[in-house]
Amino acid sequence: MIVTLIIATGLALSAAEKPAPEKISMEKALAVALENNQEYKIARYRLGEAREKVRASWGQLMPVLESEASMLRQGAESGFLSLSDGQYDIKFVQLRFGINPGIFYNSLKLSQKNHVVAQEEVRRIKGDIEYNVVKSYFGALLAAEMIKLRKESMELLKGNLKDVESMFRTGSVPRFEVLQAEVQLKSQEPLLLDAENNYAVSLDMLNFHLGAGGTKYTVDEEVLKSELYRRPEGDDDRKTEYLSSVALRNRPEIIQIERRKEMAEHARGIDSSHYLWPTFTVGGYYGATKFMPNPVDLSIQPAVGPPISPDMSAITGNRDWQNTWQVRVAATYRWGALIPTDPTRAAEREGELKLKEAEEELLKLKRLVSISVHSNYSRLVSSYLSIKSQRGNVITASEGLRIARESYRAGVIKNSDLLGAELAFTNARTGYINAVYGYHVSLARLKKEIGTDDARIIMEDKQ
Repeated sequence: MIVTLIIATGLALSAAEKPAPEKISMEKALAVALENNQEYKIARYRLGEAREKVRASWGQLMPVLESEASMLRQGAESGFLSLSDGQYDIKFVQLRFGINPGIFYNSLKLSQKNHVVAQEEVRRIKGDIEYNVVKSYFGALLAAEMIKLRKESMELLKGNLKDVESMFRTGSVPRFEVLQAEVQLKSQEPLLLDAENNYAVSLDMLNFHLGAGGTKYTVDEEVLKSELYRRPEGDDDRKTEYLSSVALRNRPEIIQIERRKEMAEHARGIDSSHYLWPTFTVGGYYGATKFMPNPVDLSIQPAVGPPISPDMSAITGNRDWQNTWQVRVAATYRWGALIPTDPTRAAEREGELKLKEAEEELLKLKRLVSISVHSNYSRLVSSYLSIKSQRGNVITASEGLRIARESYRAGVIKNSDLLGAELAFTNARTGYINAVYGYHVSLARLKKEIGTDDARIIMEDKQ
């Protein structure tokens, strides 16, 4: 008993210390999810990397400016090299610049297209996050409302059971109706347990998409009280065609494939530039040089007088520092790139295959997007119509249940009729909740399909 008391006390303290989940609005949930999502952060880092690659491509136009100090030592028994033991060089300013116009242009375009792909990847991941948050948020709301509905049903059935037992004791109804009421009440208990389990799972999924540890956030039921449900304006067939055209222009995945197709073309252009264009180079330096000349053992015996040793410093140099400069301009053409077995030609053929692959992938995705836009638009309209019909149906079913309870107490109807009215009310409430869930999820899915955050594109009639 003491051990049990200690355990119970510890569990009670743990429950008291554990904070209640914070109610969070849909807007805040989207902001928290974007802030905590690692995949979204990685995509933004890669966008920065792609931006730096664009700058690096422009950097090919910048010449290399540097300074250099070097020492050369050499030795030779005879020949020109034997005239010097080496030299010291100091290059105060040295410039080197080389560019292949075709390689520069295609590499710049390649980096720019890659930057666009990185931008669209950020948009794609953001769209996925928003869709998953909306779906899990309203999934948790649906589960919470189902718990309320099951509890309300159990309360109604408990009250019904009391009424039936009271009427049975007075002999107004047979024992069968008591048993029927008990069975109907007991059948609600597993449904309530399922609803509570679904709510716990949905809440865990919501917190997972929000990046929260444990069950930190919960949903705000005030969202379901909103009356701002709209039907998309305009003719449905024309509207779906319009939304499909928007999706084909704006969907991140389509833009990415189109840019990858262009990237394959520019990559092939880089490889072909090796034999289509020469490489132009410019170089030069200004500095000082100090030679280390060897004495020249050369004497000329004139007809009269001592031997003469000629001055060879113009050839061998002297030990003084001398100003030196050099300028070099060249155009180099790589003939080897014309050979079919050259690595650049193989890379060019590989680029052609990647280009065809991107074209086929683009056609496949465009067909899938068009089908998805049509189906999600139809679900959105159907959910709106269901909300409109089920909202009035709930009111009617609630009034019918009230009348059925009074009629049963007055002995006008049987208990089975009362249970039928209760079932009709439950079905009406369930239909309304499912319609609200389907409306928000379909709208979020449709926004994701057409690649936009602006619901006006979907709702307003664009001529």
